[in-house]
Amino acid sequence: MPLDVFAPLNLWVWLASLSCLFFILWFLHLRVPNASLADVGFCLSLGIIVLACGISAVGDLPRRILISGMGLFYALRLGHFLLTNRVWNKTEDPRYQIIRTRLGQWEGAGMFGYFQLQAPASLFFAGLLCWTMNHPADGVRGWDGLGVMIFLIAIIGEGMADRQLTLFRENPLNKGKTLQTGLWRYSRHPNYFFESLHWWAYVPMAVGLPWGWAAIFWPMLMTISLLWITGVPWAEAQALASRGNDYRDYQRRTNMFFPWFPREA
Repeated sequence: MPLDVFAPLNLWVWLASLSCLFFILWFLHLRVPNASLADVGFCLSLGIIVLACGISAVGDLPRRILISGMGLFYALRLGHFLLTNRVWNKTEDPRYQIIRTRLGQWEGAGMFGYFQLQAPASLFFAGLLCWTMNHPADGVRGWDGLGVMIFLIAIIGEGMADRQLTLFRENPLNKGKTLQTGLWRYSRHPNYFFESLHWWAYVPMAVGLPWGWAAIFWPMLMTISLLWITGVPWAEAQALASRGNDYRDYQRRTNMFFPWFPREA
């Protein structure tokens, strides 16, 4: 992705502005306290950047509207879900509590760094959409249609997984139990799987761009992060700590990430 994609936006001004936004969110999280505000901020900043790119990009207008609409819908849906289910009148996600414990005396600096990291991260991931918006092709192509199909599957799937988990957790009879129905019957983390799939939607839309094959780097990085760094490991550790053998049985039967039929117990 050429950096001149961001030229109309003044990359360094945006980075400084987003850094200020995450400083405010970090300060607010000290009062709440809830580190999931960083995730909400990521969605907010990504949506703002995508909208700005949609306005300032030089690519074909229908494609700019399509891609910026996809990015905005993704950011708004996920941001609203996180705000209402992880932040507003909610206790902090246990995964962040584990992180705080592991940081120990470095908790303050570590959490501040985590919030600030969201600024370049949101710019980086928004960059994929900004890049595809500057495609020289006219009109919406078949490759774009494929990208939209992947996007719809990902957004619908992630929305269903989030909704199923929310309804399960709202039932007090399910406390200490593991959700094993719906999409959660086929994957222990369908929400993360569909989150990863969403970023693959923009790969076919980059076909025809110079170095367009490099678009796979963004979804690969997101998939690696969710599988081994920011997502699955923390969720698995928290689930084992809170549900013990019930979750171990679930692990033996159910694929960790990619949906597939459950194995025999």
